[in-house]
Amino acid sequence: MVPLGSCGAWWRRQYHDPHPATCHLALCTVQLLFAGMHVTSKPALDFIPPFGFCTLRLLLALPFLWWLALKEGSRRFRPAELLYVPPMAFAIGIAYSFIFVCNQRSGPIATAMVQPLMPISTGAFLAVLGLEPLPPLKVFGMLVATFGTSLALRVYSMNIGPGPLDVFLLVIQASSYGVYIVLLTRALGQIRTAHEIETKALKEASSEQDKPPPGPMLFLFSATLLAEVAIACVGLPGLVTAVDWQDLPVAAYMAVLYAGIASSCFAHGLNSWAVSHVSGVLPTVYSGVQVIWTALLSYVFLGEKITWDQAVGALLTICGVALVSWVREKERRLLREEKVEMEETRENEAETERGHGMTPERRLSATIEQRRISLDAHPVVLEVCVDGGLDEGANAEAKPRTSLPRIESGVEIGSVDKFE
Repeated sequence: MVPLGSCGAWWRRQYHDPHPATCHLALCTVQLLFAGMHVTSKPALDFIPPFGFCTLRLLLALPFLWWLALKEGSRRFRPAELLYVPPMAFAIGIAYSFIFVCNQRSGPIATAMVQPLMPISTGAFLAVLGLEPLPPLKVFGMLVATFGTSLALRVYSMNIGPGPLDVFLLVIQASSYGVYIVLLTRALGQIRTAHEIETKALKEASSEQDKPPPGPMLFLFSATLLAEVAIACVGLPGLVTAVDWQDLPVAAYMAVLYAGIASSCFAHGLNSWAVSHVSGVLPTVYSGVQVIWTALLSYVFLGEKITWDQAVGALLTICGVALVSWVREKERRLLREEKVEMEETRENEAETERGHGMTPERRLSATIEQRRISLDAHPVVLEVCVDGGLDEGANAEAKPRTSLPRIESGVEIGSVDKFE
């Protein structure tokens, strides 16, 4: 038997420095948990109205979101920053509640098939607002994903598949979360920019200013709390009048617990951990796995089948999402590289300004040290003799040279004695 201590050490190592296979397994498990919510909530919605079901789910999830917001360690909202929360609450409230409305009307498979559209809608909204570029390759990926979703939902037929109203609700549900992401991106960008300006302007910051500005988890908790108030206003009357609590099946109770704990808490927490250790493209690609899991679970537990056109449409949607996500990740990588180059340029300029007050010997030594670091990035300080040697006369003056010695690698060279 393997000792429990070894198992604990292995899990701790995987948590801090996971193997790629562990991250892939985590992302696959997350999509399985989301698919399980679609399948388990379908029969429960026959006994609990959608808005009432969503009210109970968020009631279970809010303590977990509050804990994540505290763990983030950001400061509280300022009065002006609270104005960002209501639009976010409206968008994410639609995403929370409509997913059960769509599940009740169109079934778990159709509901899962539109979930990969979330990154597509997010990229489209950001491009419209000018926050992201819109190159041809990204446009092509969006068109492929849109065509795939249309094929999966069978919008070409009025006899089979969801009706026009159901298709509208499905698209609104997936797009509303994209609206929330866009609003969150704008809010975080504006708040962080203002925070940087204040930090530079104030020499002595108070303890409140030492904390970082509000982060995504605080916004998520605040928007979810406000959305829960609005959803509860619609859902509570149904929970009181439309639900027969005495004859409510145990499966319905379990579905609510699953949606509130397994999906909202465990799945989102595991997804956040996995996303922090993988490329930005993978999580969106794995959203297609949710469709596969939902189709399998629906076939096993609900007897629902997926047709060939739905399978082809889901595959096209996944391919389009993967293409758009790859382009967006490439854009983010270029922006990060440009930011690093700009910071290095500022540091070099500041070092040059500080060097104006140095003696020629100190300035030359600093130049050699910086050149050595730029070659191999190894923090080894070189001692450089800058006297250039003495002339034959004993009283000859030391003349610093302007030419630099050839330095192949700072690791190989222990010191430079003199210039040639």
